[in-house]
Amino acid sequence: MCRFRMRGAVALLLFSLFGAWAEATETAHKTPDIWSKLEELRDMVVEQRQELSVTKTELQLQKSKVEELEKEKAGRPTVAFSAGLTDSGNVGPFSTATTLIFSRVITNIGKAYNPITGIFTASVKGVYFFRFTAMSSRHPQLMGIEMFHNNQRVLYNVERNTVGGWQYISNALTLELEKGDVVYLRLPGDQGLHDSHDNHNTFSGFLLFPV
Repeated sequence: MCRFRMRGAVALLLFSLFGAWAEATETAHKTPDIWSKLEELRDMVVEQRQELSVTKTELQLQKSKVEELEKEKAGRPTVAFSAGLTDSGNVGPFSTATTLIFSRVITNIGKAYNPITGIFTASVKGVYFFRFTAMSSRHPQLMGIEMFHNNQRVLYNVERNTVGGWQYISNALTLELEKGDVVYLRLPGDQGLHDSHDNHNTFSGFLLFPV
Protein backbone atom coordinates (compact mmCIF):
# COMPACT_ATOMS: atom_id res chain seq x y z
CA MET A 1 0.00 0.00 0.00
CA CYS A 2 2.80 2.33 0.88
CA ARG A 3 4.59 1.39 -2.31
CA PHE A 4 1.46 2.19 -4.33
CA ARG A 5 1.20 5.63 -2.75
CA MET A 6 4.84 6.34 -3.51
CA ARG A 7 4.35 5.42 -7.15
CA GLY A 8 1.37 7.74 -7.35
CA ALA A 9 3.34 10.59 -5.83
CA VAL A 10 6.16 10.06 -8.30
CA ALA A 11 3.69 9.99 -11.19
CA LEU A 12 2.07 13.20 -9.98
CA LEU A 13 5.48 14.84 -9.67
CA LEU A 14 6.44 13.75 -13.18
CA PHE A 15 3.14 15.05 -14.54
CA SER A 16 3.65 18.40 -12.86
CA LEU A 17 7.21 18.64 -14.17
CA PHE A 18 6.02 17.80 -17.67
CA GLY A 19 3.31 20.48 -17.49
CA ALA A 20 5.81 23.08 -16.30
CA TRP A 21 8.20 22.11 -19.09
CA ALA A 22 5.45 22.37 -21.70
CA GLU A 23 4.38 25.80 -20.43
CA ALA A 24 7.97 27.01 -20.42
CA THR A 25 8.45 25.73 -23.94
CA GLU A 26 5.29 27.49 -25.15
CA THR A 27 6.34 30.73 -23.47
CA ALA A 28 9.76 30.48 -25.05
CA HIS A 29 8.12 30.17 -28.46
CA LYS A 30 5.84 33.18 -27.85
CA THR A 31 8.50 35.51 -26.41
CA PRO A 32 10.20 36.26 -29.78
CA ASP A 33 6.79 37.35 -31.18
CA ILE A 34 6.28 39.77 -28.30
CA TRP A 35 9.71 41.33 -28.79
CA SER A 36 9.06 41.63 -32.50
CA LYS A 37 5.81 43.51 -31.83
CA LEU A 38 7.53 45.78 -29.34
CA GLU A 39 10.25 46.58 -31.86
CA GLU A 40 7.59 47.43 -34.48
CA LEU A 41 5.84 49.75 -32.04
CA ARG A 42 9.14 51.41 -31.17
CA ASP A 43 9.89 52.00 -34.85
CA MET A 44 6.43 53.48 -35.38
CA VAL A 45 6.88 55.86 -32.45
CA VAL A 46 10.28 56.99 -33.77
CA GLU A 47 8.83 57.54 -37.26
CA GLN A 48 5.89 59.53 -35.90
CA ARG A 49 8.23 61.68 -33.82
CA GLN A 50 10.26 62.46 -36.95
CA GLU A 51 7.11 63.35 -38.90
CA LEU A 52 5.88 65.60 -36.08
CA SER A 53 9.26 67.32 -35.99
CA VAL A 54 9.09 68.03 -39.75
CA THR A 55 5.49 69.28 -39.45
CA LYS A 56 6.43 71.55 -36.56
CA THR A 57 9.29 73.02 -38.59
CA GLU A 58 7.01 73.64 -41.59
CA LEU A 59 4.39 75.32 -39.39
CA GLN A 60 7.04 77.55 -37.88
CA LEU A 61 8.22 78.59 -41.35
CA GLN A 62 4.65 79.37 -42.41
CA LYS A 63 4.11 81.39 -39.24
CA SER A 64 7.28 83.37 -39.92
CA LYS A 65 6.16 84.11 -43.49
CA VAL A 66 2.73 85.29 -42.30
CA GLU A 67 4.35 87.55 -39.69
CA GLU A 68 6.65 89.04 -42.34
CA LEU A 69 3.70 89.73 -44.65
CA GLU A 70 1.74 91.33 -41.81
CA LYS A 71 4.68 93.56 -40.93
CA GLU A 72 5.13 94.52 -44.59
CA LYS A 73 1.42 95.29 -44.93
CA ALA A 74 1.39 97.30 -41.70
CA GLY A 75 4.30 99.41 -42.91
CA ARG A 76 2.88 100.03 -46.39
CA PRO A 77 1.00 103.32 -46.82
CA THR A 78 -2.58 103.14 -48.08
CA VAL A 79 -3.75 105.82 -50.50
CA ALA A 80 -6.98 105.78 -52.52
CA PHE A 81 -9.60 108.36 -53.50
CA SER A 82 -12.63 108.91 -55.71
CA ALA A 83 -14.64 112.09 -56.08
CA GLY A 84 -17.51 113.38 -58.18
CA LEU A 85 -17.37 116.83 -59.77
CA THR A 86 -20.57 118.59 -58.73
CA ASP A 87 -24.34 118.24 -58.48
CA SER A 88 -25.13 121.71 -59.87
CA GLY A 89 -25.40 120.89 -63.57
CA ASN A 90 -23.29 122.64 -66.19
CA VAL A 91 -19.60 123.40 -65.62
CA GLY A 92 -18.02 125.86 -68.08
CA PRO A 93 -17.29 126.91 -70.65
CA PHE A 94 -14.65 129.28 -69.25
CA SER A 95 -12.51 131.69 -71.23
CA THR A 96 -9.30 130.01 -70.01
CA ALA A 97 -8.30 126.56 -68.81
CA THR A 98 -9.59 125.92 -65.29
CA THR A 99 -8.59 123.37 -62.66
CA LEU A 100 -11.55 121.10 -61.96
CA ILE A 101 -12.49 120.77 -58.31
CA PHE A 102 -14.14 117.41 -57.66
CA SER A 103 -15.91 118.38 -54.46
CA ARG A 104 -18.16 115.34 -53.98
CA VAL A 105 -15.74 113.07 -52.13
CA ILE A 106 -16.67 109.40 -52.25
CA THR A 107 -13.48 107.89 -50.84
CA ASN A 108 -10.35 109.60 -49.55
CA ILE A 109 -8.18 107.08 -47.71
CA GLY A 110 -4.93 108.70 -46.69
CA LYS A 111 -6.34 112.21 -47.28
CA ALA A 112 -4.03 112.77 -50.25
CA TYR A 113 -6.79 114.37 -52.32
CA ASN A 114 -7.86 117.92 -51.47
CA PRO A 115 -11.55 118.58 -52.34
CA ILE A 116 -11.02 122.33 -51.83
CA THR A 117 -8.34 122.68 -54.53
CA GLY A 118 -9.02 119.59 -56.63
CA ILE A 119 -5.35 118.57 -56.31
CA PHE A 120 -3.93 115.18 -55.37
CA THR A 121 -0.58 115.28 -53.54
CA ALA A 122 1.58 112.15 -53.33
CA SER A 123 2.25 111.27 -49.70
CA VAL A 124 5.04 108.82 -50.58
CA LYS A 125 7.25 108.10 -53.56
CA GLY A 126 5.60 105.39 -55.59
CA VAL A 127 3.64 104.28 -58.63
CA TYR A 128 0.05 105.56 -58.75
CA PHE A 129 -2.95 104.85 -60.95
CA PHE A 130 -5.33 107.66 -61.97
CA ARG A 131 -8.60 107.55 -63.87
CA PHE A 132 -11.28 110.03 -64.90
CA THR A 133 -14.67 110.10 -66.59
CA ALA A 134 -16.25 113.20 -68.13
CA MET A 135 -19.69 113.90 -69.57
CA SER A 136 -21.37 116.61 -71.61
CA SER A 137 -25.04 116.91 -72.51
CA ARG A 138 -25.01 120.14 -74.55
CA HIS A 139 -25.15 120.19 -78.34
CA PRO A 140 -23.00 121.24 -80.06
CA GLN A 141 -20.17 121.63 -77.54
CA LEU A 142 -16.59 120.51 -77.04
CA MET A 143 -15.75 118.72 -73.84
CA GLY A 144 -12.20 117.89 -72.86
CA ILE A 145 -9.99 116.88 -69.95
CA GLU A 146 -6.31 117.61 -69.37
CA MET A 147 -4.36 115.67 -66.73
CA PHE A 148 -1.33 117.39 -65.24
CA HIS A 149 1.60 115.95 -63.31
CA ASN A 150 3.02 119.00 -61.54
CA ASN A 151 3.20 121.56 -64.38
CA GLN A 152 3.40 119.02 -67.19
CA ARG A 153 0.37 117.95 -69.16
CA VAL A 154 0.48 114.17 -69.45
CA LEU A 155 -2.93 113.52 -71.03
CA TYR A 156 -5.50 115.39 -73.12
CA ASN A 157 -8.81 113.99 -74.36
CA VAL A 158 -11.41 116.01 -76.27
CA GLU A 159 -14.75 115.18 -77.87
CA ARG A 160 -17.52 117.18 -79.55
CA ASN A 161 -21.09 116.41 -78.69
CA THR A 162 -22.59 116.36 -82.18
CA VAL A 163 -25.78 114.40 -81.52
CA GLY A 164 -27.00 115.77 -78.19
CA GLY A 165 -27.78 113.72 -75.11
CA TRP A 166 -25.18 112.38 -72.72
CA GLN A 167 -21.75 111.81 -74.21
CA TYR A 168 -18.78 110.48 -72.24
CA ILE A 169 -15.01 110.30 -72.42
CA SER A 170 -12.71 108.44 -70.02
CA ASN A 171 -9.06 107.50 -69.72
CA ALA A 172 -6.43 106.39 -67.22
CA LEU A 173 -2.69 106.62 -66.57
CA THR A 174 -0.08 105.07 -64.33
CA LEU A 175 2.41 107.64 -63.03
CA GLU A 176 5.56 107.37 -60.97
CA LEU A 177 5.50 110.21 -58.45
CA GLU A 178 7.94 111.64 -55.97
CA LYS A 179 6.69 112.53 -52.51
CA GLY A 180 4.99 115.92 -52.79
CA ASP A 181 4.24 115.67 -56.53
CA VAL A 182 0.76 116.79 -57.53
CA VAL A 183 -1.79 115.51 -60.05
CA TYR A 184 -4.94 117.36 -61.12
CA LEU A 185 -7.43 117.72 -64.00
CA ARG A 186 -8.18 120.84 -66.01
CA LEU A 187 -11.04 121.85 -68.26
CA PRO A 188 -9.69 123.57 -71.40
CA GLY A 189 -11.02 127.02 -72.28
CA ASP A 190 -14.30 127.23 -74.21
CA GLN A 191 -15.21 123.65 -73.32
CA GLY A 192 -17.90 122.42 -70.94
CA LEU A 193 -19.14 119.50 -68.85
CA HIS A 194 -22.36 118.51 -67.15
CA ASP A 195 -22.76 116.71 -63.83
CA SER A 196 -25.36 115.82 -61.20
CA HIS A 197 -25.72 113.77 -58.04
CA ASP A 198 -25.25 110.69 -60.28
CA ASN A 199 -21.50 111.45 -60.53
CA HIS A 200 -21.14 111.42 -64.31
CA ASN A 201 -17.74 113.11 -63.90
CA THR A 202 -15.27 111.43 -61.55
CA PHE A 203 -11.60 111.64 -60.64
CA SER A 204 -10.01 108.61 -58.95
CA GLY A 205 -6.58 107.36 -58.00
CA PHE A 206 -4.68 105.04 -55.72
CA LEU A 207 -1.18 103.95 -54.80
CA LEU A 208 -0.16 100.75 -56.57
CA PHE A 209 3.09 100.33 -54.62
CA PRO A 210 5.80 102.51 -53.05
CA VAL A 211 9.28 102.64 -54.60
